Amino acid sequence: MISIVLYGRNDSYGYNLHKRAALGMNCMAELLTDADDEIIFVDYNTPDDFPTFPEAISDTLTANARQRLRVLRVRPSLHARFRSRTRLHALEPIARNIAVRRSNPANRWILSTNTDMIFVTPDGASLTTIAASLSDGFYHLPRFELPESLWEGFNRTDPAGVMRLVAQYGRSMCLNEVVYGSEYIKYDAPGDFQLILRDDLFAIDGFDEEMLLGWHVDSNIARRLYLRHGEVGDAAGRLLGYHCDHTRQVTPAHEQRAPTNDAARFVDNVTSSALPGQRTTWGCPNERIEEIKVDSGIHREYVDAVGKAIVGELDDPQAVNYSHSTWGRTSYDARHVLPFLVDLFASLPRHINLGWLGGRVDRLAMFCSAWERLGFTGRILIDRWAAPLLDGELPACVQITETQGIDQQADTLVFDFGAPPASALRTTLPGDAKIIEAAFEDFVGNRFVTLAGAERIRVGNGAPPRRFVCIDSIHNRYETLVRQYLAAATAPFSTRLRHGFVHTSGAMEPTVAVWPPPEMTVGTTHTIDLLPLLRAGDGGSNGNGRLVAPFGRRGYVCRGPSQILSPGNYRADFRLTSRNPFGLSGAFRPVILDAVIGAERIAEARARFIGAGTVSLTFQVPHDTARRRVVEIRIFRGRYIDFVVESVTLTRFSPPLALSQ
Repeated sequence: MISIVLYGRNDSYGYNLHKRAALGMNCMAELLTDADDEIIFVDYNTPDDFPTFPEAISDTLTANARQRLRVLRVRPSLHARFRSRTRLHALEPIARNIAVRRSNPANRWILSTNTDMIFVTPDGASLTTIAASLSDGFYHLPRFELPESLWEGFNRTDPAGVMRLVAQYGRSMCLNEVVYGSEYIKYDAPGDFQLILRDDLFAIDGFDEEMLLGWHVDSNIARRLYLRHGEVGDAAGRLLGYHCDHTRQVTPAHEQRAPTNDAARFVDNVTSSALPGQRTTWGCPNERIEEIKVDSGIHREYVDAVGKAIVGELDDPQAVNYSHSTWGRTSYDARHVLPFLVDLFASLPRHINLGWLGGRVDRLAMFCSAWERLGFTGRILIDRWAAPLLDGELPACVQITETQGIDQQADTLVFDFGAPPASALRTTLPGDAKIIEAAFEDFVGNRFVTLAGAERIRVGNGAPPRRFVCIDSIHNRYETLVRQYLAAATAPFSTRLRHGFVHTSGAMEPTVAVWPPPEMTVGTTHTIDLLPLLRAGDGGSNGNGRLVAPFGRRGYVCRGPSQILSPGNYRADFRLTSRNPFGLSGAFRPVILDAVIGAERIAEARARFIGAGTVSLTFQVPHDTARRRVVEIRIFRGRYIDFVVESVTLTRFSPPLALSQ
C-alpha cells in the first residue's frame, strides 16, 4: 500500500542524529501493516569504508523496522558528478528519486518524509489503513515540534510507548500548534509529510534534480502537484506528526548565510507539473544501486568471512613485548592481524581491485578467502617479482601483473612488510641468499615509495585518493617510512597496521619530509630537520626536544630515520654540546657517527676533545637498486662521556658532493 522514503548518510548531522532516526523509523514501522509496505532509506554519500547509517544503528532498530527496511546505498562515486555544483554532502532530490524509481510498484502511495518524524494516530488505526481510505490526490499534515530534552528521554526500542507519550505530551505540554503556509503547501514545513500517489511521481518526472543547494525541494514538489490536482489534501483529521527538534547544533543547511535554491525559480514561478528535461534520467535509472538488508548486513558477513578464513583458535592469549628493547624484533600471528585487515574492506564496493605487495603466502591466502566470502568480484593484483614466493596454486581472485599494472588498476593498495622465511627465499629465487634477502626487504619498501610517488601525481591530476594499508609497519624501521608518505592514523600496536592516504603537496606532516622533495631540481640542495625523526637508543634518552647522552650509559645515543633515501650524496650535521669539563669524549674514547644501509656501514666519522660544535658525516646512497636504501644514521658513545645532541640536519646535494670515504 505505502512506501515511506527517507534519506541520510552515516555522519553526525544535527543533534543526536542516531537516536532521532531510530525513534522515527521504529515508530513508522509500527504503523505499517500491509505485506507490501516498506521503508526505503537512501544512504547517500557515506564514505566507502563506513557502513551505511542504518547498519550503524541496526541494534537500536526494532525487528519490525529491520524487516520493513530497504537500504539503497549511493556511493561517493555517484555523488561526484554533482559535487562541483553544491557544498552539501547529501542531495535530497537525487536521493528521493532513487528511492521512488526503485520502490515497490505494488504500492499505491509514496510518503516522502524524514527520519526524525514521529506519527501518531489518535484512534489507533495504522498508517496503511488510513492511506487505503484516501481518495486520489496528495496530502499534507501539520508539524508539531518536540523539544530536545523531551524526545531524548524516549525509549527508542518501544515505539508503541513512545507514540502514547508523544500524544500525551502534545496535549499536556501544549505542543500542538498548527502553522499554516501558502495555499499549495497548506502547512509550514511540508517536507515532513508529503503523501503522493506513486503514479503521480512517475508522471511528473520525480523531484527536481536541479535543486542541489538545499531548501524548497518540498515546496517545489507541492507546487507541481497542486498544479496537477488543483488542491491540497489534508491528513490532519487522521494523523498527528511530531518533529524531533535538533537546532542546538547548527547544520550546513541551517546556517544563516547558507546558499539555498532560488524560491522564485523553483516555487513561485513554476507553471508546469512535469519536468521533461529529466524524464529519462531522474532517479539514476541506469545506475547499479546496491541494496542492503540490515538483518543480514555487513556485520554478519564480516564475522562469517573472517571466521571461516582463520583455521584454529586461541586457547590462551598470545603475548608480545612492545618496548624499546624489542624495536624491530616483534612478530605476530597472521591470524591475529586478519580481523583488523578485513575490517578495512568490509564496507567497500564489491567490484574494486586490490593491489597486494608482499611475499607471505599465509597472509595472502587467508585474506583471499575472506575477500571471496565477502562477495568481492574484483581482482587481487600481485607483483610479478614476488609471485614465485607465493608457492602453490593461487586463489582464483589473484592476478599477476607488473608494478605499473597495479598502479593503473588497483583501487586500494596493501603493503605487507613482513619478509617470507629465508628458506622460502632461497628455494624460490636463484642467487646468493644474502643478496636475495636484502633485495626482498627492499622489494616492498621500494614499491611503496614508487607507488606513493605515483599517487601524489595521480591525485594532483584530480583522481580520487586511494587508501594505502601497511601490514607489519609499527615498532620497526618501516613505521617512519610509512609516516613519511602517509597521513596515517596512529592505530594500536596490536593491529600491526598503519593505513591512510598519501600526503599531497601542501599537506605534509610538519616534521616529515618526502625524499626526494618534489621541489628538488638539479643544481640545488635541500635540508631537513632530522632530529624529530631520530629515536633514542640504549645510550641516550629524550629530553626537551633534544637527545641526551648521560654519563655512565654506553651504546647508541640515537638512530634513524630508517627511511628510504633517494640515490645521491648527503651530509648529516650534528650539533653537540658537552656536559663534561674534560671535553666531549674524554682523552681516550671518541664519539662514533656512522651511516648504515642494512648491515653495511657506508660512512663513519669520529669526534674527540670537543666541548661544543658541529660534527659532519657525509655519505652516498648508491643507485644500485639491488641494494637496500633504507638508511640509518647513528651516534655511538662510551660510558664515561656526557653530552647533548642539540640538533641534527640532513642535506641532500645536487649536483653530487665530493665525498671522501
